[in-house]
Amino acid sequence: MPKINYSTTKGLYQESGSHIALTGGKLSYRRPVVALTDAAAASANRGALKVTESGTLFTVPALTSGTQTIDLPATSSTAIGTTYSFVCLATTGQILSITGGGSDKIIACFPKGDGDNTAIAQAYATSFSLTAAAVIGSSFSITCVSATAGTAWLVHDVVDGLAANTGSFTAA
Repeated sequence: MPKINYSTTKGLYQESGSHIALTGGKLSYRRPVVALTDAAAASANRGALKVTESGTLFTVPALTSGTQTIDLPATSSTAIGTTYSFVCLATTGQILSITGGGSDKIIACFPKGDGDNTAIAQAYATSFSLTAAAVIGSSFSITCVSATAGTAWLVHDVVDGLAANTGSFTAA
């Protein structure tokens, strides 16, 4: 694979090598942000997530009716490293459940609920959910870490906006 270079004098050009080099310029990257909408019913909130949406931050509004779901893509070697993030922009009011496909499991560690973050609740689950009590600022990310269904997805960067880190999340 060629090395890709950019300089303010030459512009974009290739040479032998294997990385990207910027000289005299800057790299700007904006993370995609997608606003979820309330499905207003117990149903899929949107279509299944796509690997091509990796890196997207999904904003979660107040939800008005029933448990709403979003499916993760099927695990595969091409999905490893795929990451999605979710953040509440209001108290959810209903459950938003992120679900693994088929036998795909989610590894999740999150505060156990009494403010003691040294002893955490652990789960190998098929879903990870924001509860109806999740408030503005509650957030988490989920990354595909393996093509093996039993340990496919990892929940990380969990921020519980409720007092004493209690009650914004569940894993089942």
